[in-house]
Amino acid sequence: MKKTLIAFLFGVFTFGFISSASADSIELKLATFEPPKAFIADKILAAWAEKVNMESGGELDVKVFAGGVLGGPPKQYDIVKGGVADISWTVLGYIGGQFPLSSVIELPFLTKTSAAGSKALNILYDEGYLDKEMEGIKLIGLHSNPGYHIHMKEDNVVNPSDFAGKKIRVPSKMVADILAKLGATGVKVPAPGTQEALQKGVLDGTPFPYTAIGSFRLQDVTKYHTELNISNATFGLIMNEDKYNSLPDNLKKVIDNNSGHAFGDWAASLIDAQNAKMKDEVMGLDGHVITIASDDVLAEYKSILAPVESEWLDEMQGKGLDGQAVLNRAREVIADIDG
Repeated sequence: MKKTLIAFLFGVFTFGFISSASADSIELKLATFEPPKAFIADKILAAWAEKVNMESGGELDVKVFAGGVLGGPPKQYDIVKGGVADISWTVLGYIGGQFPLSSVIELPFLTKTSAAGSKALNILYDEGYLDKEMEGIKLIGLHSNPGYHIHMKEDNVVNPSDFAGKKIRVPSKMVADILAKLGATGVKVPAPGTQEALQKGVLDGTPFPYTAIGSFRLQDVTKYHTELNISNATFGLIMNEDKYNSLPDNLKKVIDNNSGHAFGDWAASLIDAQNAKMKDEVMGLDGHVITIASDDVLAEYKSILAPVESEWLDEMQGKGLDGQAVLNRAREVIADIDG
């Protein structure tokens, strides 16, 4: 009975693939805190793993361990560095101070689409801006979400003054700064715990793209959605450097062929499509209200939140980093895509 139960639990949190992996294939554990059927875990990470397995001709056997079974959201970097997982998908903002320049994507109103944010991040990496903070890991690829909107349980938040006293989820230090300037109370809740926190009244609302509505069943606990593109997040698919270096050259090439822009652009196209799909679904739900902030309202937000950018630049300068160059380059790339 005990063996049967363990096998069942293992099956709940891992993905199996129909592949040509042989008994002597090299297994790579890919960790994520997202639930197994969440969009990123299912449609991006599992699909990436299957693609790598197929292109390796069965010499690699990438297995996805979802639901945080190898480590919770803040531990995804540590479990890769420590070898508990070989590969991990993580929110870089969850890892305090390790990826300062990558947080440029979190600046208010910088991005609208995953395509723009993801392209900017991978170009910044290609051009050497992020070399220092990526030392000690093998970076497979970076991506962003579409811009974050505000999703509320009971009270519609449209104008900046509407945030006063509201308990809003904090996904990163920068979002905490944004919320503080708007008069909200920031509450730290890992993404998978958002639905429960909203149900119990720990949160009144949360910043997220529409993609997260489906991943975390937020349509059941929110009904007001205000489109602001108020922030974003940087995500990394990272690999244990020693594990990567231990692979034969032909298998390194398989990983490399599915890294960088090949990973980021592909993931972004799926994310943006899912974002549009989930917005359409939300629009069709009874009792749900979507508000697109007017130009005048956005101007008010931008005025209040303007110090966030200057404070970030000061922080980067204090760390001896050229934040202005990173921001300028990111803006160039994003403007070509988002307009």
